[in-house]
Amino acid sequence: MGVAINAYVRNEKPKVTKREGFIPGVVYGKDFENILVKFERNKLIGLLKEKGEKAKISYTLDNVKKEGIIKEIGRDFATGEIIHIDIQSVKGDDTVKWTIPVVFTGKELLNNRGLYLQVYSNEVDVEAEASLIPDNAEFEVSSMNYGEEVKIKDLNLDPVIKLAKDSETILAVITNS
Repeated sequence: MGVAINAYVRNEKPKVTKREGFIPGVVYGKDFENILVKFERNKLIGLLKEKGEKAKISYTLDNVKKEGIIKEIGRDFATGEIIHIDIQSVKGDDTVKWTIPVVFTGKELLNNRGLYLQVYSNEVDVEAEASLIPDNAEFEVSSMNYGEEVKIKDLNLDPVIKLAKDSETILAVITNS
């Protein structure tokens, strides 16, 4: 499903966890009680840089490989430092609600033509089986022209994926200033 990372059961307070070089978190799912966990700070930050903050991940907990999606990342308001992470444990056929990022590619070529992408939303809320939801939705904008719009329906998501907003919702518009 995604990148693998080790999760360790946590019994200590979050302050102690952070001091030891870990990021505290919680793993939850529909078939079990919430589990307090911790992740190695550097490995988790590396995973987030590589996959993004809304990634599907594989994690190992008590020597058992599991799948999950990152539901929330808590940050310190002053420093921006990650202070907590929530993971929803899922199986491939579990239906989940999730927010996936929209990645607009080709903006440089658009800018070279004196056009710009005005983004109204760079994420889409969806619901489907976990295995059908992509890590992100890419949309190529380099060949678009002034005034053209990118709508949710343009993302070419699998038709079985339910959208939280109308498919005509505008995500971005091509402008010239």
